[in-house]
This record gives sequence, structure tokens and C-alpha cells, in this order.
Amino acid sequence: MIVIVGSNRDDTLYFSTVLKNKSKDTLLGRYEILTGTLFNQDILIINEQYTSVLASSVMMQILNSYYVDLVIVVGKCVSLDKRLKCGDIVISNRIIDANVNMTMYSNARLAEIPGFNRNLMIQSDLIDYLQEGLSKKSYNTAKEATFLSCDNLNPEYIKLINSSTGIFGLRDEYLVYDFNSSGVGIACALKEVPFVAIKVIEKHIDQEDDIKRYLTVLENYSDLGKAVTSIIGEIGRNDILSEEDING
Repeated sequence: MIVIVGSNRDDTLYFSTVLKNKSKDTLLGRYEILTGTLFNQDILIINEQYTSVLASSVMMQILNSYYVDLVIVVGKCVSLDKRLKCGDIVISNRIIDANVNMTMYSNARLAEIPGFNRNLMIQSDLIDYLQEGLSKKSYNTAKEATFLSCDNLNPEYIKLINSSTGIFGLRDEYLVYDFNSSGVGIACALKEVPFVAIKVIEKHIDQEDDIKRYLTVLENYSDLGKAVTSIIGEIGRNDILSEEDING
């Protein structure tokens, strides 16, 4: 099974439309899931995953309940890099959990799991197939980016991003911010399931919300959807899923 995770229905509307043999169910008595098939692959779609803590808990429940081959996080994100513009599509090459350490233990950083790698690396083949699928199915292209992911972006992080010192050792990488990809990544890394995030830039971190920019995001969701459905079609024809680089 392939799991597609979004924050709201707009994020996953493309996939809900093309899905065959649809069936609805409820997870944990609250979260609606949509299952079906696409290119003879079993698909599960879930929304309302707005925070990393929630996404991690819900994803762990899914991974414990289904045999999952791949998890794809879709939706929109915020640019932390002036080189990235509204409407750009970005694919995660790694996801960094940036949630504030709230424990009393100095060695507990990532989701309060001592010794857990805070750099969640993405399998390179997944990136390549998404890039190829996007270029074949649309006129759009995608940029590889590091996803800085947390429930609330600490103002100190923003100061570091805007300074010459960088953050988490990052220098020239494209950098974006979202809420939920690290939570999904943590659950997948613990269960050794491949995962990747592909999202559309809505705005720069310094910009206010704007309906015109959101409409631009929606326009690019179809290209994002084509890239994801392309990789779903490749699974089964090619051995592109492995445990390589899941834990960094």
C-alpha cells in the first residue's frame, strides 16, 4: 500500500479524483481515510495532519494497521529561501525535525527519542522518479530542498536562517518550512518505511497569507499530482523501494 498524506482536502483532491474502487473509513474514531487503487496499487489517502506530533501518532497507527510500501507527504509549504518563489515545486532530499526540545534530558532532541537521528534522509531513487515524472507529465520542474519541519518555527531559527552562520550546518541548500513532514518521517524511519515529501511553495516566510498565492498553489497541485501518480505507476515495474538511507 502507498499512503498519501495531506493537511487538507485541497492537498489530496487530485488523488481522490483519479482513485478507483474508492472506500471510506475512519481512523482512531476521527480521521477519515479514503482507500482505493491506482495503477493496480493499493492507495490510502488521509488529511487533517497539521502538526508533526499529530502526524507522527496517526502515521504510526497506519503503519501498524496496514502493510505500507511508501509514504508521500503532499501539500504546500513556506520558503525560507529567497530563490524559491510561489508556485515552485520542491521535493525533500532530507527532512530535519526542528521541534523545540522540551525534555529535562540533554541527550533527547528529536521527538524525545534519545540518540535518534534528527536528519531524516530520503531515498535518492524516489527523488529521481518524482523529478522524471514531473518533467514527463508537465512543463514544470522541481527543486530538491531540505525541509525544516516543526509545529512552531522558533524565532531564533529564523534569525539563524537570515544570518551568515546558517542553521543545522546548512549553507547553499534550498530550504523550506512545513508542519507535518517530520512527524510522518519519524514514524516511517522507526518502522523502516520509505517516505518522501513533495510540496508547492505558497509564500516566503516574511510574506503574509494571500488568496492569489494560494490560488497559484492550487494551480500547481495538478502537476504535483501527475508526478506522484507517475511514481505510483513505476512501483511494481521497477524495484525502487528499499531501506537505503531511511535512517540517514
